[in-house]
Amino acid sequence: MAQELKLLIHVAQKERWDIAVKNGLNFLKTKGPDETLRAVIIANGDSVTRCTKCDRALFDDLKQFVLDGGKVYLCENSLRNFDIPKSRLPDIFGTVPAAIRALVDYQRDGWTYVRP
Repeated sequence: MAQELKLLIHVAQKERWDIAVKNGLNFLKTKGPDETLRAVIIANGDSVTRCTKCDRALFDDLKQFVLDGGKVYLCENSLRNFDIPKSRLPDIFGTVPAAIRALVDYQRDGWTYVRP
């Protein structure tokens, strides 16, 4: 029987991006033959300020995370709080209206929450 594992990573501080993305990449690499692995990163607070000017290593890791099947969402409330228009975001980022609501919804749907 196939098993599905769902990982929800919460990034609330800009200093935590590197470890969060590495956690997501490492999780996706562990896929066994009868498994489906899904991973989502949701970022809010000041972590969104690092998304318009990612350093090359972080951006490369984020791109790989998305290529491996992960998804990355930024909180629209946080973007507004830091005057960051969605048009300035690289294509690898999606958005959610409110990170707190998205975090609750994902956990309600059986996703395992991790905050590195």
